[in-house]
Amino acid sequence: MRGLTAEQLLAAADEFCAAHRAQIRSFSGLAACAAVPGSRFHGVPVFDSVTAAAAALAEAVRALEPLTAGNAQFAEVAAEVYRRWAG
Repeated sequence: MRGLTAEQLLAAADEFCAAHRAQIRSFSGLAACAAVPGSRFHGVPVFDSVTAAAAALAEAVRALEPLTAGNAQFAEVAAEVYRRWAG
């Protein structure tokens, strides 16, 4: 399972924020969200599919709300970006 770097999610967030007049509220929250799809324990991936990892990424964005606005929308965008990149 491919991971997502904080910089990759930051690039997506920057584009989203520019289009939706939002700002990044929490860089640490954004980095935490980026860590979700590639997470592993003892070298074993937490998720068994790209779809499951993308869903968990979206859930993390909704829970942590790293942007000042539009987090629900950004959650779906982030998940789709991840699915296309990792799939």
